[in-house]
Amino acid sequence: MNTIRSTWIGWGTLCIAGGGAYYYAKKSVNADRAARHEAGMKRKAQMTAMEAEQRHIKGSNHQTLTGASAMHRANMAQNINGKENVGSPSSEISQDPAPTWHEPETAEDRILEKSKYQTAETFRPPKGNRFS
Repeated sequence: MNTIRSTWIGWGTLCIAGGGAYYYAKKSVNADRAARHEAGMKRKAQMTAMEAEQRHIKGSNHQTLTGASAMHRANMAQNINGKENVGSPSSEISQDPAPTWHEPETAEDRILEKSKYQTAETFRPPKGNRFS
């Protein structure tokens, strides 16, 4: 028999079961996230160790430049590459490549350059008062 008390018991049982399912699902998800985080940290530490080892090997093979020889090489590199203009944006503009799009010269070029979503000619609304 469905009385008010039995429906309260039913809903209460359902809520408790849902809460329990949520708790255990959340616990499982958090454990999975922690395992993935640990694996990622371990992989990152391993990569860092490998990079440090490679730097150590490369560093021991090369001679270190000191004093005048290092300065001489830096000056030679700058002279070879030309004037450095990192701090001057206005002088960098002259070194930019050409624009990526040029106006087509012929009608055929214009048609070939357009995608299927671009119109061949721009929309021009009809003249006159359309609201009268």
